[in-house]
Amino acid sequence: MIGLSTAWRSGQVKDAKKLLSRFEEIGIKKLELDYRISEETFKEMLPYLKKSFAILSIHNFFPIPNILNEGSGDAFLLSSPDEEERRRAVRHTKKTIKIAQELEAKAVVLHLGKVEMDSKAEKLFLLYGRGKISSFQGKRVIHKLKEERENKKQKYLDAVLRSLSELNKAAQERGILLGVENRFYSHEIPDFKEIGIILEEFKGGAVRYWHDVGHAVVQENLGLLSHRELLENYSPYLVGVHLHGVRGYEDHFAPGQEEDYELIKRYIKPETIKVMEPHSEVSKKELKEGLAFLQSIGIE
Repeated sequence: MIGLSTAWRSGQVKDAKKLLSRFEEIGIKKLELDYRISEETFKEMLPYLKKSFAILSIHNFFPIPNILNEGSGDAFLLSSPDEEERRRAVRHTKKTIKIAQELEAKAVVLHLGKVEMDSKAEKLFLLYGRGKISSFQGKRVIHKLKEERENKKQKYLDAVLRSLSELNKAAQERGILLGVENRFYSHEIPDFKEIGIILEEFKGGAVRYWHDVGHAVVQENLGLLSHRELLENYSPYLVGVHLHGVRGYEDHFAPGQEEDYELIKRYIKPETIKVMEPHSEVSKKELKEGLAFLQSIGIE
C-alpha cells in the first residue's frame, strides 16, 4: 500500500493530534516520518502512531535534534571532511535508526551530503527555461560542472564511505535498511556512478538504493542523467521510492505531472516501500487526485 510522508503537513502543523488527523482525512494509515518533526511533537504523536498508523520509513535526521531550530535532511553532513561534524552526523543518524527499529519501520532514508562547490543550479534553470539545456552552451556548462565535481569529490566520497561503514553495522544490528537517496542538485552525493560505488562497497549489508522520482526527473530535464539508466542499473537494490510530481525543474507536486510512471512501474516490486512526498503547497484535493492516479495505473 502507498504511504504518505509527513512532509506534506509537518512544516505547518505542530500539534500532534491535528497533524495526524490530516493524514486520516486522506484515508492513509501508512507514513514516512520526516525530518521537520520536533522531539516534543514526536513524543505527543507516539500514542496515536502506535494505535492507528504503520510507519514504513523514517527520513534522517529524525526527530529534529535539540541543538537545531529547524530540521533538515542535510542538518549534518555524512560527507564532511571535518571529523567532528562527520561524527555528529553519524551519531544523530544512529538515533534515527534506533527510532526506526522501535517503530518497526523497514528503512531510514539518507541524504549523504555534498561536494563543496557551486551547483550552477540557477544557470541550469535559466538554460532549461530558455529551451537551451541541450544546446552547445548547455552541454558545455554541464561538462564543466561534471569535470569540476569529479576533480573535487574524492575527500567527500571517502568521508561518506567512512560514515556508511559505521551506519551499516548499526543498521544491521537493528534490522533496519538504509536507503541512499538520489539527490536533486548536481553537487550532492551520490551522483550516478557514486550510487554504484556505494552499493558495491556494502553489498550484502544494510545499504540499499532509495529512488526519488522527482529528483530523477528534474536531473534528467536538466541534462544531468538518465532516469531510465538509474532504474535499470540500481533497481535490484531498490528498497523504496518517493513518488511526487515534477514540472520542469520543480518537484514535490502531487503525482501525475511530467513523470513517466509506466517506466517507474516496471521496477517497483511488491515489497518496495512506496511513499508519496508532496510538499505543503499541495492541497488535499490534489493529493487525493494524485493517489487516485497512482492507483489507476496499478501503483498501490
